[in-house]
Order: sequence, then structure tokens, then C-alpha cells
Amino acid sequence: TYTVLDLLQKVFYTNNGAREAFVELCNSKYVQQVTFDSYLYKKVQGNNPLDDLKLLGETIGCLVKGYAVAKPDQTFSNPVESQKRI
Repeated sequence: TYTVLDLLQKVFYTNNGAREAFVELCNSKYVQQVTFDSYLYKKVQGNNPLDDLKLLGETIGCLVKGYAVAKPDQTFSNPVESQKRI
């Protein structure tokens, strides 16, 4: 299960567009059910291969849409704080 969580983090927490896609996917009833079942049984649950393929398509669509509409990440710089940590 940690592999799946690591993959989700690498895909959906890289920029604003990906985060927007993740939020949109979380509205899916299928995503909510799989998440709940995986938590309940302590193992990633794949309920239906056809629904899993639909989810893959939704994921790709959400990522494309998220990248298209999300504002670009702003550059973050805090040289004062950085110097304190060196």
C-alpha cells in the first residue's frame, strides 16, 4: 500500500494542476468506495477491472484538465530563512 501512496504523491502533489486533478477525482463515488475498502481491509482493493480502466481514463482526463486550468505554481524564495538553516 505504501507503493500506491508514494505513486499518488509523485503524480498528484507536483504542482497546482495535478492537485486540482486530485481534488476532482476525489468526488468520484468509485474512488471513495475503493479508498474506504482499502482502509477497512488494510489492502488496496480493486473492485472491478472495468471500473479501474474507467478510473484510469478519468485520471488522465482530470490531469489534462487540471494542467489546462490551474494557475502555475509561484516561485518560492526565502533567502533569509535559508541562511539561518545553513
